[in-house]
Amino acid sequence: MKAQIRTIQSALILLLALANVSASATNNGDESSSFVLLSSSSPLKMEAIPSPGDPGHELPARLEERIASRKKIQSDDSVTEGSGGSVMFDLPIRKGITNSNPGFYSISNFVDQDLMAPDMLLDYNCGERTYDLENGLNHNGIDYFNFPYSWLMMDQDGSVVVAAADGTIIEKHDGEDDMSCAFSESARANEIWLEHADGSATVYTHLKKNSTTAKQEGDTVEAGEYLGVVGSSGFSTGPHLHFGVYDSGNNLIEPYEGACNSLNDDSRWNEQPDYYETGITLIASHDAQPVVPDCPTIEEPNFQNEFSAGDTAYFSAFFRDALTGIIGSIEIRDPSGITVVNFGNFEWTQSDHAAGASVITGAVEFPSNAESGEYTLRVTYGSAVQEHKFYIDSSPPTPPGATVANNAQNGLFFDPGKDGEGYNFVTTASGTIIYFYGSDKFGNRLWLISDLIPGSFRPGSNIEVTMFESTGGTFGSPVPSARGLSVWGTLVVRFSDCDNAVATLNGVDGNKVSNLIKLAGVAGTDCTDGGVTADSPWSGLWFAIADEGEGYNLVVAPNGAILYFYGFKSDGRRLWLISDLVVDQLQVGASVAADMYEATQGDFENPVPSAQALVLWGSAIITLIDCSNMTIELIGSDGSKTSVTIRLAGVIGLECSE
Repeated sequence: MKAQIRTIQSALILLLALANVSASATNNGDESSSFVLLSSSSPLKMEAIPSPGDPGHELPARLEERIASRKKIQSDDSVTEGSGGSVMFDLPIRKGITNSNPGFYSISNFVDQDLMAPDMLLDYNCGERTYDLENGLNHNGIDYFNFPYSWLMMDQDGSVVVAAADGTIIEKHDGEDDMSCAFSESARANEIWLEHADGSATVYTHLKKNSTTAKQEGDTVEAGEYLGVVGSSGFSTGPHLHFGVYDSGNNLIEPYEGACNSLNDDSRWNEQPDYYETGITLIASHDAQPVVPDCPTIEEPNFQNEFSAGDTAYFSAFFRDALTGIIGSIEIRDPSGITVVNFGNFEWTQSDHAAGASVITGAVEFPSNAESGEYTLRVTYGSAVQEHKFYIDSSPPTPPGATVANNAQNGLFFDPGKDGEGYNFVTTASGTIIYFYGSDKFGNRLWLISDLIPGSFRPGSNIEVTMFESTGGTFGSPVPSARGLSVWGTLVVRFSDCDNAVATLNGVDGNKVSNLIKLAGVAGTDCTDGGVTADSPWSGLWFAIADEGEGYNLVVAPNGAILYFYGFKSDGRRLWLISDLVVDQLQVGASVAADMYEATQGDFENPVPSAQALVLWGSAIITLIDCSNMTIELIGSDGSKTSVTIRLAGVIGLECSE
């Protein structure tokens, strides 16, 4: 089949162009101090990487009937195709929070515009980045494949599928094997279909087994909301997302605008990506050559950043959409910034385009008396530059730890002018985590969690941190953090003292500046009156392993305790709850009950005061087991659940002893 032929051809292309390469390494006239390039011929080898694909997907008859039925009941003022109000799309794939690589995907195929087959190929840009089959089936979507180390990325939930636009789930299927390596006409994929406001439909297929959103058919999703994890279920040769778009008449369209797109005139992207998204995807160091076994075995990259003098290190640089005419370079710099290894320049010369993905590899033997310290692997490709740090006889610097004095900022903060939303600062032994609770731009509840902030807060200094939001779970089935969390934006905090700060949020729902005051501090922390109480050590973050993706923050103030819950409603919208003040003492083996309230009004720009927005949701029963374990039973309008929680982090300086 054509797709298989393309894969074989790609695998045979050995990159490249080591024309004009003049690799060198320093030795200062002393053999023992030389960095030795290891290769039988050229110091670098650049190879094209085979990319997975699928034969395409037909719009199932049952979906045609469903969509047609839905269209009959649409209101007269609904958006229609061609009215100037077509739904526009964002990228249907994002990097998972477990994935630290700079890049994570490439495109192998677009929609085939030439309906003749076989071997009659034409994409929207008049190229041949598509394929067809001998049975006459033309590829009818866009294939985004995991890159690099596709199976490892799939195993670690490193590439996540999200809704390209607001829509309604009209078909959902899961439970199929996700380790497909070949085209099998009998294999069914895990997939989700969405219908959008203009009657168009999108399909997201080949998803990882048991990864699909907890939402069901008929539920709505927002643009960017979690749908699943990239996998290789069904008719597939490797982990990738097949994304297809159909108009209100169930006709296939290509969302890209281009000279050879005969299916539709205009782009359907909010921001149309370039045809070639050329760049550096990953650079890395290894203590052995990476192992890339036959499909579907997970790759073994053998990543290593710490070496000893005399070791042999292997280096790799991965590129997306390598093109002719772009010059790159690779070098290693010592702790003083001096170039000790120059691999030379390189250029792709085998064809106009390197099949979407390519890699350069090389190896170096360190001298026995190599200077200890931090070294830099530096890769350039055109205007792109990436650097990777590795260490010889040394280790990466340890991030600054939080100090006991830093617990002064621990507690609840809010802006009196924006009552109805607020912040929780939780300072642990590892650093500080900040929660925001409020509303999004659509008027639904929003909770955000920050990345870990190492070190202490210093009044007068700006602290900037990434903020994450979560989507895709329900009250009964929260989505794991590795899948549901995605980057929302940033928070910049500047404390003037331990009770006052300015917080600036900037993200997908907008931006705002809040003048925060401390609403309640944790008893026993600096700047909080009253001293340590018997209940103080229970303060901190708690979660249930079985329900990872939601959690609790228990704040023990001098006058009582407040419990926060962060999770999802039964219909999949985000939910945050706040308890009444718990004045009963927290004791091991005893239970305390508290009413729980949820906010029902407000949006990101216009929070509604708590007195108006908060309504009774239900109750929580807290039972303390020991310093590290607590049972929390929630009973309310979204259902009931009992969470056997463990302590994720306590407040620094408030040690718990049984």
